[in-house]
Amino acid sequence: MPYQWDAKPNTVVTDSGQQALNRVRDSEYAVLVGRNNCGKSFILKTLTQQIGQGASYLGPARHQNFNVLGYYTPNRNKKQEKWRRFIQEWQNQQQNIDNSPLNLQQAIAELSDQRRASLSEIIKMLLGTELELLYTVTDNSMSQKYISCHGHNISYTSSGFRLITSLLTSLLDDDYDTFLIDEPELGISPEAQGLLADFLYDREHRRNYFPHVKTLIIATHSTIFLDRRHISNNYTVAKTGDAIDIRQATTITDFNNIHFFLLGNRLETLYLPACIVLTEGKCDRAYISRVLETRYSGVQFSVINAGSDSRMKEIVSLAGSLLTDLQKSPYRTRILPVLDSTHGQDIVEMFKKAGIPEENIIIWDKNGIEYYYPDTVLALIFGAGGEITIQDDVVSRNGVAYKKWELCEKVTSKITDGNLEYPTELSTKLFGAVDRVCNITA
Repeated sequence: MPYQWDAKPNTVVTDSGQQALNRVRDSEYAVLVGRNNCGKSFILKTLTQQIGQGASYLGPARHQNFNVLGYYTPNRNKKQEKWRRFIQEWQNQQQNIDNSPLNLQQAIAELSDQRRASLSEIIKMLLGTELELLYTVTDNSMSQKYISCHGHNISYTSSGFRLITSLLTSLLDDDYDTFLIDEPELGISPEAQGLLADFLYDREHRRNYFPHVKTLIIATHSTIFLDRRHISNNYTVAKTGDAIDIRQATTITDFNNIHFFLLGNRLETLYLPACIVLTEGKCDRAYISRVLETRYSGVQFSVINAGSDSRMKEIVSLAGSLLTDLQKSPYRTRILPVLDSTHGQDIVEMFKKAGIPEENIIIWDKNGIEYYYPDTVLALIFGAGGEITIQDDVVSRNGVAYKKWELCEKVTSKITDGNLEYPTELSTKLFGAVDRVCNITA
């Protein structure tokens, strides 16, 4: 039954999503990514409600400006009142309001002198800007104070500068031990995002400036805020109908997929890994991804499904645009196209003209990635002995038949050992090429 025009959605978190949420709550860091309207903000607010008064939520609507600092009036119930206001707005709002409870003018005034000094120190470290608290009337200590940034009032700084100041001021509030930040990248240049992300993920900085922070949870659309050191701290959020699911990254492939998604699933914005493998179909991609993931632990690959050898031409062309001149780029030797024995007549020459070395172009002797599955794995699926035959989309052996994608899923699920024995041609051509271009020695 459809909702009425003013009805609040009955959004729920799946059982598996709730299990992931429990891991997020217990994390030192956690990063949530996903499409717009997938439920990231809902998850942050739900966690804030579950955690209670020890949680500080910072929403995306945090553009603020002010000329002078307000006066600090002590309030013993400040934390409780902030919590009650958040819950009231969250439970009773009739539309999705992304306001932030932080008032930067008031929040800076409420910091202790020591923490204001820390704020100035961090801003100087990250942005090279001197912050000073000065009187509006220089010879009158009863006049209000303002924040001077290189001699100018903070109200004249960029919105990005004030947004960074808001984030840091929020984190310096030791009334809280859990901080949930929605889209920390908003309004901040990529360079400043990188400086801020490196600072937040640095354990020494965290001990020095934020010893009270037990958990930091971020929802983002920026690759820069991904946790590269601990890939299991990254989570994908997805929504089907009113149900939200959360999936934890557990492998390098998961992390690469998240990274590629945040770059718009576009090669021209690809974070270039150790090696880029171009395949002709989804079975090729799934199988080669799994093989490389298990065999080369710790090495980052991007395995891209072109869909056809003609589409490979477009992707190589895009790579040339990305790298300005592929022939002069060090990455020309890191691209490995993988072709079936039957392929376009001019595809190999096109690769070579683009600057890809001929020894990087892998051409199978047979037509179909299924011929290069490990025999020990095929024996578990079809039984020992016999040869596979391929007819259109069906792969058969010993009287047992599966569709190609169904078989691919079965095979990849059984590949867990990096030392598994593979067909000689795959080992020689694929592993040999990877070892060479990535400078991997046995």
